[in-house]
Amino acid sequence: MAEISKAYDPSTVESKWYETWEKRGAFRGQRDESREPYAIMIPPPNVTGMLHMGHILNNTLQDMLIRRARLEGKAALWQPGMDHAGIATQTKVEKEIRKEGLHRRDLGREKFVEKVWEWKEKHGGIILNQLRKLGASCDWDRTAFTLDEGYQKAVLTAFVKLYERGYIYRGLRMSNWCPVSLTALSNEEVIMKPQKSKLYKMRYELVEPTTAPDGTPLTHLEISTTRPETIMGDTAVAVHPEDERYKTLVGKMIYRPFPKAPIPIIADEAVDREFGTGCLKVTPAHDQADFDIGKRHNLPVIDIFNPDATLNEHAGEPFIGMDRFKAREVAEKLLNDQGLLVKVEEYENNVGFSERADVPIEPRLTEQWWLRYPKVDEAKRVVEAGIIRFHPKRWENVYLHWLNHGQENHIDWCLSRQLWWGHRIPVWYRKGIPRDQIDLKNPDHIHVSVEGPADPENWEQEEDVLDTWASSWLWPFATLGWPDSSDDLQKDLAFFYPTSVLCTGFDIIFLWVARMIMAGLEFMGEEKQTLTDEELRERIPFKDIYVTGLIRDEKRRKMSKSLGNSPDPLDLIARYGADGVRFGIINIAPSGQDILFSEQRIEIGRNFCNKLWNACRFRQVSGPSLDNSSIQAIIARIDSSLFDDYDHWILSHLLETNQRLADAYRNFECNQVTHILYEFFWTNFCDTY
Repeated sequence: MAEISKAYDPSTVESKWYETWEKRGAFRGQRDESREPYAIMIPPPNVTGMLHMGHILNNTLQDMLIRRARLEGKAALWQPGMDHAGIATQTKVEKEIRKEGLHRRDLGREKFVEKVWEWKEKHGGIILNQLRKLGASCDWDRTAFTLDEGYQKAVLTAFVKLYERGYIYRGLRMSNWCPVSLTALSNEEVIMKPQKSKLYKMRYELVEPTTAPDGTPLTHLEISTTRPETIMGDTAVAVHPEDERYKTLVGKMIYRPFPKAPIPIIADEAVDREFGTGCLKVTPAHDQADFDIGKRHNLPVIDIFNPDATLNEHAGEPFIGMDRFKAREVAEKLLNDQGLLVKVEEYENNVGFSERADVPIEPRLTEQWWLRYPKVDEAKRVVEAGIIRFHPKRWENVYLHWLNHGQENHIDWCLSRQLWWGHRIPVWYRKGIPRDQIDLKNPDHIHVSVEGPADPENWEQEEDVLDTWASSWLWPFATLGWPDSSDDLQKDLAFFYPTSVLCTGFDIIFLWVARMIMAGLEFMGEEKQTLTDEELRERIPFKDIYVTGLIRDEKRRKMSKSLGNSPDPLDLIARYGADGVRFGIINIAPSGQDILFSEQRIEIGRNFCNKLWNACRFRQVSGPSLDNSSIQAIIARIDSSLFDDYDHWILSHLLETNQRLADAYRNFECNQVTHILYEFFWTNFCDTY
């Protein structure tokens, strides 16, 4: 046995053993019908990603679980991979080509996508290499990517199946629109930020003056808004039907200030009587609540914005071509000049920003592809029946609340994105028919398939791509080869699916977790309306969900680069060693609770590794061991009759420690694992025995 050096050098030790394990195939996940399967699919980091503290926590937890499974003799697979990250990657590459004075439209779709692939091949594997430095024991030979050929087939197959089953439709609906990226966004790609705004109180003049309930003359209504630049899209003024102040006005007409035109006064229960004066300007094209009111009252819809949030010809002069914020200033001046501006107050409200472009989004009516969520009732049932278990259990309520909310409010998923990087929607339109005359139910007008039409010269493919999450919701089974029918992949899918555990953050329970559950229930078996409990167990994507907390600094602030409170994980690994960082972060991570991070709290991990090293070295310098064969062989030759009281005491504690560790792993109390190990090794073994 080689002599153990005096000083513990993590970088040397860790790189040596990681390389050794890889060469020996220690991380390989292989089918073995004689052993119990155990599989974890890594939540795929974005191809643009760099390692951050959340990755450290999440992947260390997964590594603990997968190594434990191997120790227990299970056929364990930890599947790595990356997400193509549609808008994030496209935005990054667009910034790169802008340095050359180019826009993606200068290159055209095909050339631009080639550029993105070039960028991906050059930079896309950085985070996976960083995970290696962390010591992640993934089966790297199985690394998946959501734009791999096989994965693309899975995504397109899912779309076609859902379309054929009536879940997917194309429709004009309100969407979150990014005026910089020029694409629709999901709610999860919109960041709400508190903003100091202005609240404008203004007069709308009645077409026919009347008398108020108290007998005073009534010539106008006062209306409050934060967005006077949308006045030109107003098609009604709404009041609450039970608001006594305005009951006599319902059905009468009132003038929109500009372009000046009469619009109706309507009654709708959605109006908040306590906000402002209780009168609401209704702009159906540019607000979800207003759009809903407009549908109920059959109001006209006037879209006054171009895709880049400048104003179009429907806004009229002097607004045409003007930026929305400049239009706000001009609208304020016009109201003031016409004597219609009552007052302007400082106001703080939450404004939605595009996560990538960091500009306010614009609620906008656009034609998009939408999905009515499949298997929602079954997705609730598998959790309520304990077929899928959340750890901690309290997150079940959050999951069920989100599913119920979406179901009650008929919230459908906006699938389409106006991007070039991603899975192009497998829909083709017949050439020669104007797009607004396409009959989506006529097979002579529209073709939907994985392979495309047999006569492509007569068709034009849909320009839009699918939302990135429309690929990652298939992750647990698409990574195992679905829907490929080859014998080897079919056996892999049958053996490792359902997977064992998902480790994830609470912030994507609906965005990703719920969708994966619905996808598994929909696709992992024949199409059926009713599923038995046994069929549910066969279709679920995972049996347990371990929900991690959020890493915060000691002031309880969320870690971010902008606050300067987020350390570089690679720097931590360089200074404390991967094992030290892993031990330290798990030690301060109670199950499902937020973590208060500081480097001082991480040092315990490095100190523990150092203690372990020194204990091994002390044993070595105390004299040669009697046997260098396997641990099992050494244990078999131990003569327990030679034990003294201390020997019995430490062995008793060892047995107790093993049982406590087994309980902690079974209950997903991973931070208890480090506490138990620390107590036994440092206190019982080193300090006492």
